[in-house]
Amino acid sequence: MQVKTFTGPDTKTVLARIKQEMGLEAVILSKHEGCDESGPWCEMTAGLERPASAVKKMDSGNGNGNGAPAGWGEWHREWSEIREHLLALMKPGIQLDELAPRQRVALEYLEREGVDNSVLLSLFRRMHKNPDLSVLVPLSEMLPVRPWGEEQWRGQCHAVSGPFGAGKTSTLIRMAISLRSRRPDMRICIINADCERGNGRLLLKHYAELSDMSYLEAGDPVSFANALRETREYDKVLIDLPGLGRNDTFAKLEEKLGLRTARDLAVHLVLAPSYAPAQLSTFVRQYVTDCPGSIIWTKLDEACTFGALVSLAASSGLPVSALSFGPGLKNTLTAARDVMLWRLLFKHQLPCDADTRNGL
Repeated sequence: MQVKTFTGPDTKTVLARIKQEMGLEAVILSKHEGCDESGPWCEMTAGLERPASAVKKMDSGNGNGNGAPAGWGEWHREWSEIREHLLALMKPGIQLDELAPRQRVALEYLEREGVDNSVLLSLFRRMHKNPDLSVLVPLSEMLPVRPWGEEQWRGQCHAVSGPFGAGKTSTLIRMAISLRSRRPDMRICIINADCERGNGRLLLKHYAELSDMSYLEAGDPVSFANALRETREYDKVLIDLPGLGRNDTFAKLEEKLGLRTARDLAVHLVLAPSYAPAQLSTFVRQYVTDCPGSIIWTKLDEACTFGALVSLAASSGLPVSALSFGPGLKNTLTAARDVMLWRLLFKHQLPCDADTRNGL
């Protein structure tokens, strides 16, 4: 295992360095915080069961036919089992009675919501040191928010990726409608790179025509490059990417379509909280990319728990940009806000609920 220690002024900065240098598969082995004459500091030791160069090799799609080093699947399975055993052994050491009553209630609730054990351990350590600390403080560090909109996402090209059935195509339409509602004069082009699915193609083309948006199709590098040339003067270009097969990687898709030619590309991963935790982790590894991006949570009205919002953000480092709910296309996607996430997590209030809309 490769082990490396990182230091910085705060937890968020250190986690960003770990993600950049060691990738999403790095495991936090220890964490120390303090304050001296130069100010607050944070030190973390992270471990990786294969060299960082192998991570980059896998992310770029090199290696064997699956885009991963030989034997990586077996190594990952064994490490996952070891990690779960370690967490199971450590969990009895969490003495909830040592926390303040409101902290204990919050931690017990998050456990029922399905928040990952590693996240619960991190929360316990933070709150155990400070009985007056609200659980929302460490949760805010684990669950970054970057609201969808022109102000926060100034790049021209935005691609929507995700597994089949997650609501990727309808989410892209909702994103386009949201942009147009804020700026009626905005020039928007929709590029359909998922040309093999007829239903999605008809839906995108239909709504593009109704909303006075341009529509193009690009299923290969040549047509994709041509589409990008045609859209140079547009304010926003929204790209609907195809879902990946079981043995595919996002790096292969980038190469197949020539995605790297897109200017200021951001990739937004569409997921539903009703997926099993192991499935969500698999999707994040499969769709990993070094492009700026976010998570868009969809089908919120079909989920019964929302602990996945915290667990996935903590493990991936990706911010939440939008929340989607309901079967319609208008007024069913909203830019993510902290208060919306807390009400969703602790009260199961959807963004469309009256109390959330009114900010009560």
